[in-house]
Amino acid sequence: MKMVDGVKSYFKRNVGIIIALLVLCIIVSVSRPQFLTSSNFLNLLRSNSVNAIISCGMLMAILLGQIDISVGSTVGLAGILSAHLITNLGLPVPVTVLICLGTGALVGVINGFFISYLSIPAFIATLATQCIGRGLTEIICNGITIRLADDTYSALVNTDVGGIPIIIIYAAVILIITWFILNRTRFGYYIYALGGNSVAAQYSGVDVKKYNLLPYILIGIFCAMGGCIWSGRLGSSSATLGTGFEVNAIAAVAIGGADMFGGVGTIGGTFIGVLIVGVITNGMNLMGINSFWQDVLKGTIILAAVTIDLLRKRKAE
Repeated sequence: MKMVDGVKSYFKRNVGIIIALLVLCIIVSVSRPQFLTSSNFLNLLRSNSVNAIISCGMLMAILLGQIDISVGSTVGLAGILSAHLITNLGLPVPVTVLICLGTGALVGVINGFFISYLSIPAFIATLATQCIGRGLTEIICNGITIRLADDTYSALVNTDVGGIPIIIIYAAVILIITWFILNRTRFGYYIYALGGNSVAAQYSGVDVKKYNLLPYILIGIFCAMGGCIWSGRLGSSSATLGTGFEVNAIAAVAIGGADMFGGVGTIGGTFIGVLIVGVITNGMNLMGINSFWQDVLKGTIILAAVTIDLLRKRKAE
């Protein structure tokens, strides 16, 4: 009974963006019938799995009323680091993955420390780490694409389980974990509380600095995981890996109904946002539309979502 009520609540809360997704799918399928094929559907989910993982982290930042524009560079840093450690240094795959995840966590600690303990605006702090991450990526690869020399590593992200690409399963696991954190733990409750009213949360006994820092560590780990998956999927890594990923993540969270000023947002809405961004990209590719127009559309969507959210908030006040 609880499960049925939960499903009803989910559809009721996200009815607007669900309808938007269906309408978008209909428009694309009318123009390009191959859109509805099972192979294209799996390709759409596979292509957007990394964005789903990153968007889980971005959602937590936005729930805090903050942002993280370093996610793309963290993906790129982890991706190039994994290729370098395996191909150039010959490290085992498990060790490489742990080092990459640790690097992502370190980026999160740095972001969280400057934002939480030194009160530097999240945009400035993550802009700085974005630049640092891109610079380190260039230094590691020296501007050259590094090809992965270990087939085992590539197999970790390019195999299927029961006909389902394993990277889709990875993304599903992260989505479930994020849902559990936000809805079934004190940690998640504090994230919503801080985003809704940080002063009230502080007076209620919440350690504001600590719980502003911890989400950024998770964001860094999620991004590092995304970098490892993406480099394994491509079989190589370059300095441009992860470029623009922050735009897709922000767009997905904004479309998913999160309040860009904090305190409101769900993982279910974010997942639909990921699908909408994915359908737009997939549909425009099938139609042969220049990729530059995809960026124009994504930027327009972000601006529209934030504007609508702001107008709705002003009306409520």
